[in-house]
Amino acid sequence: MSIKAYASHLFRQWAKDDLECVYSYLEPNKNIKLLDLGCAEGTLTKKFADYCNAEEVVGIDGVKSRNLKGINIIQANLNDEFPLPKNHFDVVISHYSFEHLYNPGLFISEIYRVLKKGGYCIIATDNLSCWPNILALIMGWQPFSTTDGVGSNAIGNPFAIHTRRHKGEKAFEKKYLKQGIFEHNKVMAYQMLIDSFTYFHFNIERIKGVGYFPLYGYFAKLMNKIDIRHSHFLIIKARKT
Repeated sequence: MSIKAYASHLFRQWAKDDLECVYSYLEPNKNIKLLDLGCAEGTLTKKFADYCNAEEVVGIDGVKSRNLKGINIIQANLNDEFPLPKNHFDVVISHYSFEHLYNPGLFISEIYRVLKKGGYCIIATDNLSCWPNILALIMGWQPFSTTDGVGSNAIGNPFAIHTRRHKGEKAFEKKYLKQGIFEHNKVMAYQMLIDSFTYFHFNIERIKGVGYFPLYGYFAKLMNKIDIRHSHFLIIKARKT
């Protein structure tokens, strides 16, 4: 099995671990108002909403999408102010949209603004300080988490596995890819992620690492606990106080 094939196998397992963590952070209750930032077509949004019995479900994404039943999807740039009222939502989720931003400070402050007092956010994102990224920099290569953004395929790192899903779709590329919506523009390291949310007055309640290259299963989860700073992904739960 090649390194790329093995990495793809790991990512599939880590994706399951990631969702388990997000669900464990959610707080099911009555009359929940949920906002999903970077919701795409809303499939995962609906699963999160159903799990916590959300009464109102709103999603924002840079790409126009049809509304799924029960979800109001708004097309807007997540680098700008959200077209939503303040103190409105009980929970805000950002599931791997954070690293696509070029204005993360405004993004975090907007999450704080739209959350009710006592509301919380769940942010899942890439970790710049994971070991593969560190090793890539030592070799003079682009960190794995940031190899998209210049060519049609990931470049700057011979072992990068990301590939454009919309290659060849000219209308799509013209409208969205040139705006940088699908690039990893701001990938934070462990401490930067924590400090960014505390800077905007959030109380960090939980942070968990997911994935630990090149380990799998039990050993990866063990290292996530021992050495969270170098986990491949980070999932943070922060509350507005």
